[in-house]
Amino acid sequence: MSKFRHIQGRKNEKDRILLYNEKAVSFEDIAKMCIFMMMNEDNVYPRPKYRGRDMFVDYMKEVLDTGKIPNQKKYQLGKKELVKV
Repeated sequence: MSKFRHIQGRKNEKDRILLYNEKAVSFEDIAKMCIFMMMNEDNVYPRPKYRGRDMFVDYMKEVLDTGKIPNQKKYQLGKKELVKV
């Protein structure tokens, strides 16, 4: 089962609500995730040696400009398995 799905909204026939694990996602939720990602990128890839949050900002700008998920190789994406401590 996907973590994300959308359902019919209430405003009109084209309105959709994005659910994550069956809970509606708000603009504030997205903003909190973006702030977390920027801060984490700065921690993992500190400036000036690395680009830190700038890489995340560029990624999101491409998403917003194109309406598509960018090529993962361009942004060196890929999750490694999390190590449980």
